[in-house]
Amino acid sequence: MNKSIKIVLITLLFSFTVLYAEHTHHNNCNHQELSGAISSEAVQKIAIDEVKRLAQHKKIAKSWKSVPVFQVGRTHYGDNDDWIVVFENSKIKKKSRKKLYIFVSKLGQIRGANYTGM
Repeated sequence: MNKSIKIVLITLLFSFTVLYAEHTHHNNCNHQELSGAISSEAVQKIAIDEVKRLAQHKKIAKSWKSVPVFQVGRTHYGDNDDWIVVFENSKIKKKSRKKLYIFVSKLGQIRGANYTGM
């Protein structure tokens, strides 16, 4: 009887240790994904691809396709901390449309694009 109790206790102890380790690993993975923002370089590539896509679908002028990144920064809107990538197109005559703002989440998803930056 005494030996059976020891075996059960040791088995429970090992089971708890394995479950706890898996839970800790799982939480750390999710935490890294959520708290670790992607790099500025990755954000720029995502934004450049989005500008090309918008131009290809005729949402913006074709001249935007060749415009380099003008500025990269961070913005906070509501509960979200996002990247903002700014393009400035000297070929556009209308002053209010010379700058194009692409918003990218810290996980690399396009949040939107506009000419106001808001």
